[in-house]
Amino acid sequence: MLSTASAPPMPAYPGGLHPPNRPFGQRNGSTPSMYSLPSQLSGPPEPTLLPSEQLKLAKTRAQQYDEPSPPTSPIEEAPQQALGPTSTSITAQMKCKVFLQQQHAQWKSLGTARLKLYRESPTNVKQLVVEADDKKGNVLISTIVLPDGVERVGKTGVAVELSDRGRRSGIVYMLQLRNEKSAGGLFDSLIAGSDRSAGAGPAA
Repeated sequence: MLSTASAPPMPAYPGGLHPPNRPFGQRNGSTPSMYSLPSQLSGPPEPTLLPSEQLKLAKTRAQQYDEPSPPTSPIEEAPQQALGPTSTSITAQMKCKVFLQQQHAQWKSLGTARLKLYRESPTNVKQLVVEADDKKGNVLISTIVLPDGVERVGKTGVAVELSDRGRRSGIVYMLQLRNEKSAGGLFDSLIAGSDRSAGAGPAA
C-alpha cells in the first residue's frame, strides 16, 4: 500500500463539495497511468499486411532469390550465366490460332493470336509469348520453352507444354499455323540448340 506522504495533496473540491467515498477507478497514485502509455508506444506495431499476404510476400521473395532466372531446364544454367552479358533476339514471329488441351485429342479454341519467340544468347534460353490478335492484346501464353515439351500435331499444329520452374506443368496449348512449312519452321526454332534438334531433321 502506498504511503499518503508520497502522493500529492488532493485539491479542494469547488463549492464545498465532499470528495466521493471511493476514488475514481480505484487508482492508487499515478502508477497505472504511467505504465499504460509506454505499453502502447513500445508494443509491437500492427502489421500492415494480413498473415496470408505476408506469407505470399515471403514466398515471392524466396523464389526470386532461390530460383534461377530463367527457370532450370535440360540446359545447364549456372555456367552459362557466368559467361558474361547476354543478348536477346526474336527468332520467330507469326500469326496463329490457339487451342487449349482439355483432354487427350480434345482442344478448346481460344481464337487467333500473334506469337513471338525470344531467344537469349549464349544461354539458348527461349521464351514463347502469344498475345491475342485484338485491340487489347492480352497475353495468352508466356513460358520458358522446354525442348522435351514441344511436339508436332498433324501437319500445321505445334503443341507446347507450359513450364513451371523448369519442369513440365501438364498444361498444353496447340498453335495452329497457316501451313505445314510455317509449323515446321516454328517447331525447329523451338527445339534449336537442344539434343532433339540434331535428330529432328527438316520438316516434310
